[in-house]
Order: sequence, then structure tokens, then C-alpha cells
Amino acid sequence: MAEQLSVTEVVEHLTDREGDPFLADAQYLAAGGERRREIRRGAAQKVTALLVAGAGGDLVDGAVAAEQLCNALRHLVGLAAQEDGDNLARMGTEASGAGAH
Repeated sequence: MAEQLSVTEVVEHLTDREGDPFLADAQYLAAGGERRREIRRGAAQKVTALLVAGAGGDLVDGAVAAEQLCNALRHLVGLAAQEDGDNLARMGTEASGAGAH
């Protein structure tokens, strides 16, 4: 990955129509536990703002955008959990293979 984006930039890539959700995915998956929490916290703040102020002043559009952001974040958390599980399984396989010698 070339450079680490700010939490705000990652969240914007998830919410903005002009954003790159694949870049946001890569940023989240490459992040450690603390940074992932920061990204989730930033997304929660954005969801709150969308529900309170709407998108472009429209509360319905804000609710729809908030739901889309929640869905995107749920997807990211699922990908990260799957990747973490795969890494744990791989480490377990490597450890059992190392003990077999």
C-alpha cells in the first residue's frame, strides 16, 4: 500500500460517490486493531451526522447514506474477521507442521 490515509479520508471513500471503496477496503484490512477501531469510530460519527443533519439537508437521503455506510463497514469487518481467521488457521497449520519434525 502506497500511503496511509487519514481516518476521515477512509470514511469519505466509503461514503462519497466519487470515493474508491476498494482503497478504503485495503486501508482497513492493512490496519492494526487500534486503527480499525479509529476507522469504525470515524464511521460511527459520520453515520450520526448523516442521521441528524441529513445529506444535503435531506433527512431521507441522510438515512439512506447512513445505511449504506453501515453496510460497507459491516462488509469490511466481515472481511477482516475472515482474513484474521485465515491467518490464525495458517499459523496453526505452520505450528503443527513445525512440531512434526
